[in-house]
Amino acid sequence: MRTWRYAIASVLVSTLVTASVFAQQPTGTAKPGILTVGFIPDEDARAMVRQSQAIMDIVAKQTGLKVDAFVGSDYNATIEALRAGHVDVALLGPFSYVLATTQAPVEAFAVTVIAKTMQPSYRSIIIARNESPISALVEIKGRTFAFVDPGSTSGYMVPAAAFIGAGITPEKDFARVMYSGGHDATIMAVAEGKVDAGAVADRIYERGCAKGLADCNKLKIVCKSDPIPNDPLLYRKNLPEDLKKKIREAFYGVKNLPFGEMGTVARFDPATDKDYDPVRKVASALKLDLTKMK
Repeated sequence: MRTWRYAIASVLVSTLVTASVFAQQPTGTAKPGILTVGFIPDEDARAMVRQSQAIMDIVAKQTGLKVDAFVGSDYNATIEALRAGHVDVALLGPFSYVLATTQAPVEAFAVTVIAKTMQPSYRSIIIARNESPISALVEIKGRTFAFVDPGSTSGYMVPAAAFIGAGITPEKDFARVMYSGGHDATIMAVAEGKVDAGAVADRIYERGCAKGLADCNKLKIVCKSDPIPNDPLLYRKNLPEDLKKKIREAFYGVKNLPFGEMGTVARFDPATDKDYDPVRKVASALKLDLTKMK
């Protein structure tokens, strides 16, 4: 297994086009009496909602509101729902969060700490089938590859930067590039031979293997990234302060429960927007203008 460093290079990514000024949004929740919690579609939407129910129930009890879940059709859809004021609280990936802050008045208030690692971080990995001769980034050149989504940190931004740092331009140097729409879908695409290799989050890969999504005895990890800050929880800045306090207290009180694509969350630690400055620094080094990404 080989480890790559964040690359200082120019990366082309695709995401939502928005106006330079945030749209006006009403104060209070998106729907009267209801707190809408948004997720990005890293895994099957129904499974994500089902495995988040215990935490949703805690939040409902703490806030006195009914809690509904929203899972976007893709990463952009969830960010757009935040921008439009249709989602009140959301669990986003690190890069998705940074993008969201350029498009909607939102702020992080917690970071997930995964029970398995007890760390507020994870890694991006590239996987291939055992029978494949691929053993390094440069050996993927000329082959087929699956990213997750242009808004995904571990499923696009980090591996794309690494490829370009290795002198590889995916759209030009790969035989074919696909965007699977979810980490689970990428794992299956590699396992079923639809692509030669793909990028996913290590925690989702491990959980997918455990639940039999694919026969991981036939798969291998080619390389992995440095640690990436874990997914942040955020809320709209214009929610009432007393409601934001209740939301924070509800999540800070959670211990060892499943949530979204994170698996079992040991706890939620307090976080601020500045905790995700390292992601912004990578984007800056890559010469990405987050307000004009198309």
